[in-house]
Amino acid sequence: MASLQNVHGASALHGIAAASSPPPQGSRGAVVMRDTGLLDKINLRCDAGNTVINEALSRVVGTRLPAEPNRFHVSGNRRIAWLGPDEWIILAENGSADTITAGLDLPEAGHVAVNNVSDALGSIILEGEHTRDALAKHCALDFHPTVFTPGIVQQSLLSHAGVTIMCLDDNAFQIIGRSSFMPYIVALLKDAMIEYGYEFQPA
Repeated sequence: MASLQNVHGASALHGIAAASSPPPQGSRGAVVMRDTGLLDKINLRCDAGNTVINEALSRVVGTRLPAEPNRFHVSGNRRIAWLGPDEWIILAENGSADTITAGLDLPEAGHVAVNNVSDALGSIILEGEHTRDALAKHCALDFHPTVFTPGIVQQSLLSHAGVTIMCLDDNAFQIIGRSSFMPYIVALLKDAMIEYGYEFQPA
């Protein structure tokens, strides 16, 4: 596996080349794994019922906190995902973190912590009919389509790497992990997807 240095302003997977393996006979199609590239990520800690923060989020992100455990809300290309009773992650387009964090820096909001963690985390999207099968090889979560449905987010381990997994659609998932672990995660998933066929698309 290639050894990569995390570079500010570059994807956690910069330097990983496009790769593919053709779907063998009997496969329902290759799994497409795509590097989402530069994506701003903001960690937010506060009380779920914080009215000031929820109103500010509606203005600067476009949606309020998902108070229900293990859910995420979507507004355009932006998402707010539940990580814990008082913790969320905001995903937004590259270059938006400063505006969002400034919009949440409100003295009247009380005890709130907002941190830009964009460079600390990488992100990929997996799509295809065998996506759930491939993920289930290295993760103990239940990926059955009646259990892990669109709109759900879970934190778990993908083999030895801590990840946050979001179900975007029936056969589409976003995986967020530490930048230093992203090349390992991609190599792991490539191996898991060989029996179905795969295509890796760099940013």
